[in-house]
Amino acid sequence: MTKQRKAIVETLKQNSNKALSAEMIYQKVESENLNLSTVYRTMDKLTEAELIHKTVVGTVAYFYLAENEHKHFMICTNCQKMIPIGCLIQKFLPDLAEKNHFKVTGHDITIFGLCEECSVL
Repeated sequence: MTKQRKAIVETLKQNSNKALSAEMIYQKVESENLNLSTVYRTMDKLTEAELIHKTVVGTVAYFYLAENEHKHFMICTNCQKMIPIGCLIQKFLPDLAEKNHFKVTGHDITIFGLCEECSVL
């Protein structure tokens, strides 16, 4: 694994309690030899290798380590704070897929609203 990829994975490990966009990762990695396109390519390769998970909100992809449980997120529509939540649907998917003769290849749930700080404004 290249030094750049190691730095990206280390950044994800250091921020394991949240999902990060490629731009956020780029800003956190302190390396003169890293550019944003390298971060995007690395995220694609790590996703393909199933080392990280990806969730898309609007047009932005966010990534987190696959060693952590599969997550969904609540996102504040005011400050964009992302609050990770567990995945409750996973236990229902096999039965749901069987009943509907459907092969599930993935799922993503995002809940929008106001965080505690923004809801009091």
